[in-house]
Amino acid sequence: MKKANIIFKDNTPFSLDFDDFYFNSKDGLNESKYIYSEAFEFTQEDNFVIAELGFGIGLNFFLTLKRFLKSTKRPKKLFYISIEGFYIEKEFLREIYKKLGFYDEFKEYLEEFLKFYPKCKKGYYRFYFKDCFLDLVFSDINVLNDLEFKADVWYLDGFSPNKNKEMFDEKLVFNMTRLSNFKAQVCTFSASSFLRKNLEKFGFETKKVAGFKKREMLRAFFKGYLVKDKEAYFAKIDQKAKNKKVAIIGSGICAALLAYELSLRGFDISIFEKHSSLGCGASGNESGILSSLILKPNVSLGEFSQESFIEASRFYRQILNLSFDGVFEFAHNDLMKQRFLSQKNNPLFAIKDNQAFLEDGGVIDPKEIVKTLFAKSNAKIFFNHQFISYEYANDLFSLQFKEAEKKDGFGILIYALGSDAKDFINYDGMNLSKVRGQVTHLKPVLDIKYSLSSKGYICPIKNDIQVIGASYDRLDDSLTPKDLDDKENIEKVSEFLKDKNIAIIGSKVGFRSYSSDRFCIVGAAYDEQFYKINYKNLLWTKNKEQNFGKNIPNLYLNFAHGSRAFGTSILAARYICYLINKEPLGFFKKFVSDIHPARFLIRKLKKGLL
Repeated sequence: MKKANIIFKDNTPFSLDFDDFYFNSKDGLNESKYIYSEAFEFTQEDNFVIAELGFGIGLNFFLTLKRFLKSTKRPKKLFYISIEGFYIEKEFLREIYKKLGFYDEFKEYLEEFLKFYPKCKKGYYRFYFKDCFLDLVFSDINVLNDLEFKADVWYLDGFSPNKNKEMFDEKLVFNMTRLSNFKAQVCTFSASSFLRKNLEKFGFETKKVAGFKKREMLRAFFKGYLVKDKEAYFAKIDQKAKNKKVAIIGSGICAALLAYELSLRGFDISIFEKHSSLGCGASGNESGILSSLILKPNVSLGEFSQESFIEASRFYRQILNLSFDGVFEFAHNDLMKQRFLSQKNNPLFAIKDNQAFLEDGGVIDPKEIVKTLFAKSNAKIFFNHQFISYEYANDLFSLQFKEAEKKDGFGILIYALGSDAKDFINYDGMNLSKVRGQVTHLKPVLDIKYSLSSKGYICPIKNDIQVIGASYDRLDDSLTPKDLDDKENIEKVSEFLKDKNIAIIGSKVGFRSYSSDRFCIVGAAYDEQFYKINYKNLLWTKNKEQNFGKNIPNLYLNFAHGSRAFGTSILAARYICYLINKEPLGFFKKFVSDIHPARFLIRKLKKGLL
């Protein structure tokens, strides 16, 4: 991630990278309003999507947000996606607003933004404002290939086309066609023939209008252009639900995050839990650790783990006002030492002497997080409701339970079953494991500020308990704690407990769901028979355009998060919201094929194994 090289000229930010001003040096505020934030009409639908190429100092966003919140005729939610390839330091951003005399006008929103401003690292970062989601994508413009949304309005706010051609070229405009709603409006300061020809080539109707303190600029409207997908079997399929009533089976962190995110979008949530209270499963431990896998660069599992980790950390800080002191990860074998060394320049990991400090991670209170998220979502929770099966008729779900009356009238059903998923899901190639894990409660023995993770982990003291863990057993299904597992847990953290008097005061057993490739399983439940018939020739046609898949109507899956559900569940919730709510994906598109439920079947078909 490059850092922006900025100076002030005529009391205005000037880019030395592009030899150009960020905006009009005499009247930047009104220029931004005229060209962008007040140049279109909001619809009054549920969602409205604005995509911006060139976040800069964020002026267009803050102006748009202010207009949106003041408007009486507006959509219920605003999604604003902005791409920026040049990083500006947090303190310098604040200084820019003060030098420009804009600070007081935008202080409320700017300070909230800066509070959760990310590190100088390529990534996809979501900010939560009232009725508005800002997705700030740090990357070069080619990242459009890896994004998924349908824009109603585009802000093309790069520097002048003759100084920044990539921001206006044919390749970029082609990507815009894939990411545009019909009649999407393009706003730009430019009137260049170079841009106009590219827009017209790919389905945009253009016209020239009066510019801001210049003769003219372009406006464009999308009239349609067909773009096909080679991996259409992983693509989103729009499914209309009869109502906004959602039934979620399970009450762990996956369900809690889903309930919260869906509630922001106006859904009515009902949770069905087989136990008599929250926290009876793996999400009910006294303490846990929020951390990330540290694998070599460009390994998809490691990249997904990092993205999940930092977005989970930012989510918990933004929504639950949590704070994190950090976590130490220790490389305890040669392979891990090599991985740590390969990530020494990663801003998320401060690596030194075979240990990594992740300042965005740390100890969490699993039970409190789940409880608070459910409370914020206003979800109705039905305890002692052990789910058995469902019926689907007239576009509505009816749910059957063991020793409880059925519940019906749901437009959407989501399985967030955790380790019970193995008993309900039987897809070809989807090998689910139900793994027993035991944590051990020690009498406080090590006064530490930071969580420590090596072969095992040890958490800071909380409520006169110090949690260590965790065992891992695929074959044992006993709920009874075992002395042997306590002994194993102590041995795993023995490097931290040298010469300490150890007293065990309790244990807790939980079960977690794992997939065979260690990625979570999230997305629409697909029609397996349709996939087998329509993609049976993938061995020979995998690099050709494919037809769209077929799903089981309005049934979604969210499980197999293993031991890192408090990290990965936030991206999972975003994905399901994207599938059912006509909104941006909320993370990089490349991860969809890693977590899609049909991935195991598609891999077999590509290898000619079916």
